[in-house]
Amino acid sequence: MKPVRNDALKQVSILSNKNGYEFNLESDTWVLSRERKVKFSWAYGILSEYFLASLRKALGYYAVNYSADYTFNLMERVRVFLVWRSQEIGLISEVTVEDLISYRFYLTRDREWYLGSIASLLKKWGELGISGLSSDIPHLLKSWTLKGNEKGVAVQTKDPLKGPLTDLEYESLQQALVDSFEVDQINLEDFVLVTLFMATGRRPAQLADLKAKDLIIGESADRLREYLLNVPRRKQRATGWRGEFKPVALTAENGMAVYGIIKENEAKLKEMFPYLPETSMGELPVFPNWHAIKALSADELSSDLLLLLKGESFHRPSTSLRTKLDTIVKGLTVASERTGQQLRVFPTRLRRTLATRAAREGYGSLIIAELLDHTDDQNARVYTENVPEHVDAINEAVARQLAPLAQTFAGVLVDDEKDAIRGNDLKSRVRIESGEVAGTCGHHGFCGALAPIACYTCKLFQPWLDGPHQEVLDGLLAERARIQEITQDNAITTTNDRTIFAVSEVILRCEARRRELNLNG
Repeated sequence: MKPVRNDALKQVSILSNKNGYEFNLESDTWVLSRERKVKFSWAYGILSEYFLASLRKALGYYAVNYSADYTFNLMERVRVFLVWRSQEIGLISEVTVEDLISYRFYLTRDREWYLGSIASLLKKWGELGISGLSSDIPHLLKSWTLKGNEKGVAVQTKDPLKGPLTDLEYESLQQALVDSFEVDQINLEDFVLVTLFMATGRRPAQLADLKAKDLIIGESADRLREYLLNVPRRKQRATGWRGEFKPVALTAENGMAVYGIIKENEAKLKEMFPYLPETSMGELPVFPNWHAIKALSADELSSDLLLLLKGESFHRPSTSLRTKLDTIVKGLTVASERTGQQLRVFPTRLRRTLATRAAREGYGSLIIAELLDHTDDQNARVYTENVPEHVDAINEAVARQLAPLAQTFAGVLVDDEKDAIRGNDLKSRVRIESGEVAGTCGHHGFCGALAPIACYTCKLFQPWLDGPHQEVLDGLLAERARIQEITQDNAITTTNDRTIFAVSEVILRCEARRRELNLNG
């Protein structure tokens, strides 16, 4: 699509953007996507009628030629600036050099980057020959070097609330997610949503844009199924909605989960509209807005349901997925060993975690940029420049201090074998390397996990009060030190850290229980 020229903006009022949405240049609300609306109602009493018309034309150029998100964010920056200036001088009929200089001084150095978006709009405003700017503004903007937005602070400082998750936090979140799904505490859609955020690092808008046909299933030479997800790109300003994709490989487990939710959605849609052809199912969103589908009127159904499916009408808003992620994670009640509080997770944090883990594995900035779906590696360099050079030493004292915060032990401590579920079944005993019994397994089916290492983080494990837990801890710490000395590989060294904290927590609970029994005795 060619850029809209100024004369076109002068001649027409009805324009169309890259998402296929039409909007009236003179309207107070422009609907640019299912999520983004640009409103001008705030401008009355702040901007003169003449200046408001000029602002509409300038912003109309971006609404047609750039993404809805970019246009919306640009409008927000301009709105804040104009509202602030109006409080200083009253009704605005022109943007002057004095306005920009005053705003730059008001922002101070650390927020100077706010001016970047405004400067971009004003430059294009002048190029388009739209009135409303003083003639000396282009010269001023050319002379300025504005400080950019400071990036990577949360990553560089390892912020415990906003920065990337530690390996222990990440593994705890993953385990809690799987455990909750296995006992039906969360449904398949919730499981897939969190899994895709963690595995792909994609933004909410990208996951919200997914359709069933984006999942590609193939077969490798050894006849194993392989899964590829064509994820729509979102931050590329030159393309419209679902105009460009980037493939992401999924593990077999994650691919099967995505396939499962697609099939669930298809069955639900077929139940609602039995006459729909099979070929139309590929257009169904992976995360549908069922309220919008159920609210279809008779006229809409009679017109062309398939046409509606091909559009974005039935896709959930990205804010809905972001909120859903927060709700799901809160329900998992995963603790952070750094804060001792419930883990705080949001999409950007999971993106930072994916990139940090990749950097730790030795991948360069170009590969990380590809993982994050960046056009270049400018923002990805913060991860490769901040790779930890060593593993924090974990000894018994540190493990005891962090164990109560990490809360990695999920089972139940029992005073004696007879108090355990399956306590009367000798096959349920969990033995350590020396042959001593550490506890009882409460699982009634087959378990292929490596005992006793995997048992301490399993919710079905029931450690005995007099079990050899200290021996297990000593062995794990010794093995950790040995692996670090041999490999110097952080990822391998920290493999059992979650178990170390779980065993430490069991030891602390045993000590507390013995004190309790002595007091009661």
